[in-house]
Parts: sequence; structure tokens; C-alpha cells
Amino acid sequence: MPNKQRMRYAFPSQNLAGAGMQKIHGPFRAALGVVSCALVLTLAAGMARAQGVSDVSTATVEPLGMVDVRSIPEPEARETIRIIRRPLSKLSGQKRPAPLATADVPFAGQGEAAEPISEAAANLLFNFEGIEASNLEPPDPHIAVGPSEVLLATNAGLRVYNKSGSPITGLLSPSSFFGVPSQFEIQSDPKVLYDAASGRFFAVWIAFDQQANLGAWFVAVSTSSSASGTFFRYQINETGNLPDYPGLGICSDKLVITANDFRPAGFGGFSFTGAVAVALNKSQLTAGSSVSLNRFGNIQLSGGAGQAFTIQPAQSLTSTSSCNMVSLRGTNGIQLYKINGLPPSATLSTSTTVPSLTTAVTTPVDATQPGTTRRVDTGDTRLLDATYRGVNGGSIWTSSNTGCRFSGSSTTYTCINVVELSNVDGGSPSRRQQIVFGASGLYYYFPALRTDSANNMTVVFSRSGSSEFPGVRYTSHLDAAALNTLESSVPLIGGSAAYTGTRWGDYFGAALDPTDNRSIWIYGEYKRTGSSLWHTRVGQTQVP
Repeated sequence: MPNKQRMRYAFPSQNLAGAGMQKIHGPFRAALGVVSCALVLTLAAGMARAQGVSDVSTATVEPLGMVDVRSIPEPEARETIRIIRRPLSKLSGQKRPAPLATADVPFAGQGEAAEPISEAAANLLFNFEGIEASNLEPPDPHIAVGPSEVLLATNAGLRVYNKSGSPITGLLSPSSFFGVPSQFEIQSDPKVLYDAASGRFFAVWIAFDQQANLGAWFVAVSTSSSASGTFFRYQINETGNLPDYPGLGICSDKLVITANDFRPAGFGGFSFTGAVAVALNKSQLTAGSSVSLNRFGNIQLSGGAGQAFTIQPAQSLTSTSSCNMVSLRGTNGIQLYKINGLPPSATLSTSTTVPSLTTAVTTPVDATQPGTTRRVDTGDTRLLDATYRGVNGGSIWTSSNTGCRFSGSSTTYTCINVVELSNVDGGSPSRRQQIVFGASGLYYYFPALRTDSANNMTVVFSRSGSSEFPGVRYTSHLDAAALNTLESSVPLIGGSAAYTGTRWGDYFGAALDPTDNRSIWIYGEYKRTGSSLWHTRVGQTQVP
């Protein structure tokens, strides 16, 4: 089996094309960390100053200008496959036995225990083909949905569609969309969201200039509720570090971007220096003006438990001035963080109450597929997504991959792990429910999720096995249903060919439709016959 303890990174010199992705920079380079500030924290009960966050700073970032997406060229075609670097990892493999999982009861026609169709997941209202590519891997598919448009983002490019699935733009070059200068050899990991409160699309992209030892987030903000018009662009530098595996979250007055910081360590290696979060003034971003920010570096777990890793900021679906963030704590806890106040005077607090998981996560197993011994890379146990809604005292849903097993078998498979925290608005957050979900003989991986206005949750993910090609499926937890349960999963689209690449994911996307607040749009990777290395599919779902 593949060794999941290895460093999950493909340095540009290892790329088959011999070149990394283009990186973003601009005339203004905010020297984050140069100006330090003493934070005075006013904390709710059960919250404490983030321990050991000595790397705290403020800065002001000037806009790089504005871009009209209708003028952006399509990416240049590449004849050779380029492998985007793996997410860097400081996680070690867990050797404990994989947990017992909740079985995904087969959908009608797929087995003797089939449930009736009426008991399946949310209805599929509409679906269409997304972006596909043959020149790089993995896609990192992500989605944002506005009043009339759908914005899809992948490592191959971005594209805007109407809600009938017709493209409005061509495939937009990421480096041109974000304004990335060519000296940034490494760039990847797009994240996008639509914020109904401000009526704007937001996007982030990471980059690293090896020669200058300069990392950066590149942020784009639409000037209206349309993704097919103009965007303001910003560059937030992370000097001396590659800001890997970015997160993108939002609350009433702030945009939050996160990353795992890695410093070049010689011989093509990188060493982890800490998790970082940057809070930006949202109203300044949407105005296209100078933007105040607070940067929180080397964020710690509570109780002296060490450095945090892969902090996921939540997309807030209801009004809150607290930007909530979560990270995995060891293998059996979820650490909650909050950013309050308006930059440049925002503060970070860490919950001293750590909700424990009923089932500890373990290293996922790479997935099988028919007709080949090549397995599909299922990633690791880091949190992949987070979303907030002001119900149940403040609710956060988050998701990850995990190893799992089923009654009567000692074989380890890969399952999706979805967790809901409640009471996050007070001082005592708790685990409301956790579902480790899969099926014996199959592998479930890279879940992304959102909730609707009735607090029903829909999650999208990949599934494959020795008799099933990699496809996209989804399921739902109905708010009226018993806790710790999911409906039977159903296909968005099934795979029809084996994946011949080496990378999958590294994440999928889900987005709430702001026009009805009930339908959840989902976006994931699958493999079908044809010349493209990978394919993606979009679906609009709704719980009845």
C-alpha cells in the first residue's frame, strides 16, 4: 500500500513538464509580520487568547487594479502533464485500527438491501459538465453560486456559467485572472465563494516565488453580483513561506484566508512553520480600496497541545460578526477559533472547550478502481471544508477523509467523516453529531458540504472500488432525521474509465444558492472515457 506518512509534495523540479505553475505578485508587497501589535482580547466564557501566537501583525494592502474577465485569455495548451505539488503535510500516519463506519445502504437496484428511491438523498434538479483538462493534475474543483451565475474554479482555469449550464466566458487563465507575475513558479489551490450579504464573489489562489523566497495569496473580489464582469485584485504576501492549502471563509464584516506555512529547507524540501490566518476588512475589499488586515501566525492548539494544522475558516450562511475557524486536534477532537472585531483591530481567540469525536480519524487508504492496480490518491485526515449557520446555538459542519472498517471485516477502506458542532456562539462548543460514512468494498473520499435554510446538510464526494470507476455521489442529513445519520447516497455521475493519473482531489466544492436558500450546488471530479485526464460535473440538489 502507498505510504501515507510520506511528505505529500511534488516540487516543481519533479513536474513532468519541468515547470511549476505561474505565481502571483504585484507592485505592492505587504511585509506581513513587520509591524507588530499588542492585542487586547475581550473573550467569551470558554475562549482564551490563542496560546503562543507571538507572530501577530497588521498591514494595509493596496489593490493591484481591476480586471475584466471578458478580456482574459484561455490558458496555453500544454503537451505534457504537469503535476501540481501535493499538499505539504506534517501529519504522521495513525496506526490504530480503523473505526467502524455507518454503512451506505445501496440505492435502488444496486443490492439486496436497497432502499426505496423516496428515502434517498436530496433531489437532483439539474446537472451539467464542468471543466476538464489533460495537461495537469489534480483539478481542485471548487464552486460559487450567485443570483444568476455559477463560478467554477480548478487548477486548469476558471469559467462562468449561467444556471442553465451554458458557458458565459471561456476558460480563464488563473494567472491572468488573479494577476500573477511569471516569476511565481508554484501556484495552485483555487477557492471561491459567493457572499449573499455583500452580493459579491470572492476568490483566492496561492503562489510562491522560489528565487525571491516569497509566498502570497492572490485575492479577487467581484465589483457586482456578477462573476462575468470585473474584479478587484489584491496580493497578500507571506514572506519566506509557501502558504500551502489555503482556506477561504467569510462573516458579516471580514474575509478570512488561511494556509499552512512551509519554509524552504534545502534539497527541495520544506519545513512546517505554523498555521496562519489573515482577516481582511470586507467593506474595503468590496470597495476596491486600500484594505486593512490582521495576520495571526503560528496558531496554537489550546492547552499547550502544540501547533495547529490546516485551519478551515467557515463560510457563514447567516449573519455573524465572528469569523469561525476549525482544525483537527490530534485524531479525536475539533479545535474552534474565532476572529472578532474589524481589521486592523481584529482579535483571535481559541476555545478552551474542545469537542471530542466519538470516532477518531485514521489514515485513509488509497482507493481501488477496476481494470488496474493503480489506486486513487485519497489524501489524508486534514479538515477539508467548513460552513456556519446560526442554529443550535451556532452550528458548524466540517468534513474530512478517514480510514474505516465494517462489521465482520478487518479490511480498512476510506470513508467520509462529517461532524456538526453546536453552541459555537457561546463558550462551550460541543459535538452535536458525527457520521463516518461508507460501504464495505468501496472507498469514499474528498467530501464538501453546505446547509440550506431549513438546516438540511448535503455532502458531495468521490466513490470508487474494484468494480466501480471513480465517480461523484452525494447524500444528505435531513434536519428532522435522527442525529448521526445520512440518507443513502446517489450518483451525480458515475465514472466509466480508470483514472491513469497520480493525483485526485485535493478537495471538492459545495455552495448554497442565494436565490432560494434551499438548493445546494455540488461540484466534483470523475473519470470517463475520452482523451482528458480528468472531468468534472456540476449538480443542483434540493431536499424535498
